[in-house]
Amino acid sequence: MQAFRKIVLPQCATGIAATAVFSLIFSWNEYAFALMLTGDKARTAPPSIPSMLGVGGIEWGSIAAGSLLFLVPVVFVTFALRKYLLRGVTFGAIRQ
Repeated sequence: MQAFRKIVLPQCATGIAATAVFSLIFSWNEYAFALMLTGDKARTAPPSIPSMLGVGGIEWGSIAAGSLLFLVPVVFVTFALRKYLLRGVTFGAIRQ
């Protein structure tokens, strides 16, 4: 276990971080599936944000606030793991 913790995990950290960020982004942005597969009463945040209608028309302030609150977790995780994300994405690149 000590060899695994001291040798293998540091080598895998960049790949794990890049995979975690991409998995978070893809699972967070499931807009198309939620729009097509859910009903009006069981709708998730991505398709319900643009459908906010008020008495006088579209509630642009509510849409902007909902979009901002929806993006904050993804931005926070991406900035927290940006060092590992860049290294993990470019790890398999061929250099000439």
